[in-house]
Amino acid sequence: MTGKIGKIIAQRTGNSELIEILADKLSGADLNSLLLEVFARRAQQVSAPELLKQYDKNRFVQPGETDYLHLLERSLQTLQCLKRHDFKALQVSPLSQLGTCSVVATVDQDKVVSALRNCEVLSDATNALALHISSQKKQKKQTGDTHIKYCTVQRHVRSQPFQIKGFSPHFTIGCMVSSGIDTGNYTFEKKAIGEHFAALVDVLTTVFKTGAVKFRLQQRAGYGEAFIPTVMKYLQERLPGVEITRDESAGSNNYYQGLQFKADIFVQQRHFEIADGGLVNWTQQLLNNRKERFFISGFGLELLNKLEEGLL
Repeated sequence: MTGKIGKIIAQRTGNSELIEILADKLSGADLNSLLLEVFARRAQQVSAPELLKQYDKNRFVQPGETDYLHLLERSLQTLQCLKRHDFKALQVSPLSQLGTCSVVATVDQDKVVSALRNCEVLSDATNALALHISSQKKQKKQTGDTHIKYCTVQRHVRSQPFQIKGFSPHFTIGCMVSSGIDTGNYTFEKKAIGEHFAALVDVLTTVFKTGAVKFRLQQRAGYGEAFIPTVMKYLQERLPGVEITRDESAGSNNYYQGLQFKADIFVQQRHFEIADGGLVNWTQQLLNNRKERFFISGFGLELLNKLEEGLL
């Protein structure tokens, strides 16, 4: 047993191996049954007044402050706009497989709300979509060389505290993913990035009326020096009216492979970094195939909603 909490539990229970027993020596089914019994007993101990008291203190369970109908309208308009760019809308489950983010990405499990029944509360729909697509490919319901495009509008929950006005533990994000196979000459990468950028510009300017959208490309490890210039040349030809620059001041980041991007808008005389994304190797890991390619992007749909409502 390691860590501060491990030492505290060992002192209270007199059992220094408790966490190791729970984590390593019980089967998943046995651990789930045990925890279900534990939480059932804890729930039985809570009175109605105590339940209300706990609710008032729990930041995860409070309603969102944005106008819900307005958010739903913008969500539908967003999906309809992305459909015009051939992204298929998918309703993602509010639960993900346990480890959906931490196993294939550089996300600490502590930033995710872990749950029972081998699940966690959804914290990133792009990870969930990577799992879904990989499962479809493994079951031969999607061929590996097909260019697959999904989008969703999804409520996310993340456990890290935010001390920024307008930010809360649960929020709605718009997401897009593209999956395909490496066929040489960065063919998949260029096509996916161009399609995501075109869709983002359309959503931001037509649905949310943000005005000009500017993109910054940040180089990440895993691709050669020629990659970013090749992508920039392609994007300048495909999106001639969009400002796309190379960000030379970007710090280190091992979450993305080859390229990460940021999308910036200037609304109500304020700058907002409204979207980001890039290439990730999640489907490579899930399918054990280095030819797999996966590009993701996400934007702050609820943040845009709050801007329209004057909540930021």
